[in-house]
Amino acid sequence: MNNKVKIGSIILFTTIIGIIVVLSFVIKKNDNTTIKFIELKGNYHLSQNEYMNYAHLDNHDEYSVLSSKLIKDRLDKHPYIKSVDVILSEGILNIEIFEKNFVSLLMANGKEYLISDEAVVIPKLQNSEMIDFPIISEPSKASEITEFSKAILNSDVKIGLKIIAAIKIINPKLYKSLSEVNLRDGKDIILQFSSLNIPIVVGRNNEIEKIVLFEKLMQKLDYSKIESTLSYIDLRYSKYLYVGKSNEKNSEQDSNS
Repeated sequence: MNNKVKIGSIILFTTIIGIIVVLSFVIKKNDNTTIKFIELKGNYHLSQNEYMNYAHLDNHDEYSVLSSKLIKDRLDKHPYIKSVDVILSEGILNIEIFEKNFVSLLMANGKEYLISDEAVVIPKLQNSEMIDFPIISEPSKASEITEFSKAILNSDVKIGLKIIAAIKIINPKLYKSLSEVNLRDGKDIILQFSSLNIPIVVGRNNEIEKIVLFEKLMQKLDYSKIESTLSYIDLRYSKYLYVGKSNEKNSEQDSNS
């Protein structure tokens, strides 16, 4: 009888210990998979709050019912984000976002778009930050440009992107001062640089060849000494470059303005 009682006690004790071990494991596991805090980094073009609001992470009380996968899926859909890494450790979800690389700000249809390095048209969102890219403006057939379409499907925008890329390769310093590529709805293309107070008339056709010619001029020209005497630089004529003085009137220039 005593042996039976002892055996029963041992079994009961072992069972209780087993339950305690299992419960502690489950509690520990739940504690490791429950999100208590969220930290986000890698943002550049939007604030942390903008990204958090987009992913519906503005309510701290709801974190415990969310999963890392769900949060990652939400952020992956953001138009500015290329990829997302998430790591959950001790109740803290660390999010690192990798934004898309943009090459230009496109102005068309009375709207503003960003063009990615994969030539995708991305809507420019409110409260965007650090949007310091060359502007492409007034492309022809602007009404055909739509969000998330390929920018190069518009032949005018394609030319604008080629000009930007060429200047960046040929002269990175000059590229940094490139403000605008004005496509002028199919008319003569005009470039604006923050370092130059005059328009650069590129015209149409052989745009890259003309950019090379212009870059060679800028290497030889001490612009600071003559800027007050110039009104424009004309690259429209192949292999020739015309410099318009500020007191001159150019009827052909006026006819294209």
